[in-house]
Amino acid sequence: MKKTGSIKMILSGAIILIILLIVGFYVFLQFKYNSLEASLKEHLINVEGYKEEEIVSVEAKLSSMPKYPVYVIFSDDPETKYIFTDGDGEVPKWHQLDPKTPQRLQNSEE
Repeated sequence: MKKTGSIKMILSGAIILIILLIVGFYVFLQFKYNSLEASLKEHLINVEGYKEEEIVSVEAKLSSMPKYPVYVIFSDDPETKYIFTDGDGEVPKWHQLDPKTPQRLQNSEE
């Protein structure tokens, strides 16, 4: 009888640990996405000179290469998703990956 109780406790603990890991990973991803989206939007407005209304959407995703691409749709080209990456550095250094033209980042330091 005691063995069944300890097995149930171990199994319950393992399930709780797995759930906590999944929730922790989800929270980490949401934080990463939000910080990348805010950083790129701030860069586009403050450095590149775009107005907030010219940016339709900014959305970060998890990918294999680059790890966190950020997709932007501009109001003057709503059919195109522009893909940017921050270079995965401590200080974001934004680069446009696709499409190559028109280049939306004119004032970035290369």
